[in-house]
Amino acid sequence: MEETTTSQILTTRSVGMNYGLYAGIISTAVFLITSLLGYNPFGGGLNYIGTVASIVLLVFAQKKFKDSGDGFMSYGQGVGIGFWFTIISATLAIGVMYIYINFFDYAPLQRMLEEQANKMQESGTPDSTIETAQEWTKKLFWVFAAIGGLIGGLIIALVVSIFTQKKNPQGDMV
Repeated sequence: MEETTTSQILTTRSVGMNYGLYAGIISTAVFLITSLLGYNPFGGGLNYIGTVASIVLLVFAQKKFKDSGDGFMSYGQGVGIGFWFTIISATLAIGVMYIYINFFDYAPLQRMLEEQANKMQESGTPDSTIETAQEWTKKLFWVFAAIGGLIGGLIIALVVSIFTQKKNPQGDMV
């Protein structure tokens, strides 16, 4: 009697998207918890929870990719996993934040704006400059959140992949 096993070889896209979904859910949860507790969800130490979780999940995603294949992962494949991971996690998290702030509760963004204004006042910035800065922040916040999320995620992917890559000694590309 012969046993047949089928092992599904995962692609960089499928692994990255799957784990990116987990990271997006964690980032969304951290945002909602900090918002509901009355903290500024866009600054402070609690934001590092999402960053650390993303790094850990990216390492697990790359490990899963290596384990599902021949045990190797090139630097490019690691960055590819990180690319899809970042696209999904940033899109999910920023999408939920946008919906929450624009349709349910503007207070989290207002808290951030107030903290910025207080810091600017403490440093002696004129009121007219503070008002202008606040207007532009409101106009461009979501653009910079999306760009920052994508660039930050890709930088993390570039760095993490340096340490998690495992080159095939035969030089074969998978």
